[in-house]
Amino acid sequence: MHAVVPLRFWLVEGQNVRKQDNGVRNARLWARMLGLQKAVVERVEFDESQDVLVASVRPARGHKRRCGVCGRRCPGYDQGAGRRRWRALDLGTVIAYAEADAPRVSCPDHGIVVAAVPWARHHAGHTLSFDQQVAWLATTCAKTAVTQLMRIAWRTVGAVIGRVWADTERRVDCSTA
Repeated sequence: MHAVVPLRFWLVEGQNVRKQDNGVRNARLWARMLGLQKAVVERVEFDESQDVLVASVRPARGHKRRCGVCGRRCPGYDQGAGRRRWRALDLGTVIAYAEADAPRVSCPDHGIVVAAVPWARHHAGHTLSFDQQVAWLATTCAKTAVTQLMRIAWRTVGAVIGRVWADTERRVDCSTA
């Protein structure tokens, strides 16, 4: 119980993510807890009044300036419409978000599009881990259980299933079965 108090105080203060005394990098720990792949967590803030955690992140080196549709490395176009948020896996009763800049790139094939982020699908408002969790729950639980557990609408569950299935179809040839 005593380990929670310093962490909670640290979150309320909104300090930069940094190395702790035990040698574990906080940035990696936050990325793993939030289900963020190939991301660097720069800052974590906690709003106690709303029980919401917001992690400011950026793509790791090598994953910047890629087309959001095809993933091809492209020249930058502009800074886009500012910062965006993606719903991440909840941390117990705390709703979590990943927040990052959303610059646009100029893809030779797809034109000017929002740059890809490695932790979410293009046009999705959730992280990959969140989508995978929702899709799995939809196959094993009742509709009401999924919507209440993940705190989303059933329409959102349908959209998530569509995205996950589209990814699966691209990777697996279903015609040979």
